[in-house]
Amino acid sequence: QGYGIKKLQIACVVEDDKVGTDLLEEEITKFEDLVQSVDVAAFNKI
Repeated sequence: QGYGIKKLQIACVVEDDKVGTDLLEEEITKFEDLVQSVDVAAFNKI
């Protein structure tokens, strides 16, 4: 979190048949001016 870099961590449950993590990452990175990258820290599939 140095050099003005901020980290937002979101916990959510993704029901794979309805929404995949790729779609979720795509939606988040649409905020190009605010989001540099997206990482999946943990993954649980239901």
